[in-house]
Amino acid sequence: MNCLTENEISHWLRERGITEDPYHQVPPTSFYLQFFTPPNQSAGSFFRQYWDRIIGCEAALVHITDWGLYTKSEMIPIMGIRALHSETRWLIDAPGHLLETHESETVISLMTLTTFFAWSSYLYSPLGHSILYNWEGDIFDFWTDDAAKMEMMKGLLVDFNLRETTEAK
Repeated sequence: MNCLTENEISHWLRERGITEDPYHQVPPTSFYLQFFTPPNQSAGSFFRQYWDRIIGCEAALVHITDWGLYTKSEMIPIMGIRALHSETRWLIDAPGHLLETHESETVISLMTLTTFFAWSSYLYSPLGHSILYNWEGDIFDFWTDDAAKMEMMKGLLVDFNLRETTEAK
């Protein structure tokens, strides 16, 4: 895992043709879906299946965009994960986490923690320009250019008994 600054995040996304911060822009991809998050006890399983079905054998970028406060109880696990990869900068200074294919468990951990802590985070994947946005642990938004990835995501919703929001329709 390498931690990235905001500028490095923008550069990585631009190089791969992925829209940065799509929640606040014109629809960036062909397919879009918004749904309620899985319950906390199944969040890790959801992210594991998301990794297997949507990301697969590609590097991924977790961008933590919003967190409540620097409370010790929330920062300890995040900073611990970062320290395991020799990262000493604060989250605010390097909020991106670039992970290779063999680091799926770290992606699962980061996304589960940000969901549980009600933070906001993006999980970007070059494959199909797939983007999952965790909006404060309440709602997920999913964008992709790949029809097959959209069908896989709809399958995940069925498998985890998750329902789409009405706001996205």
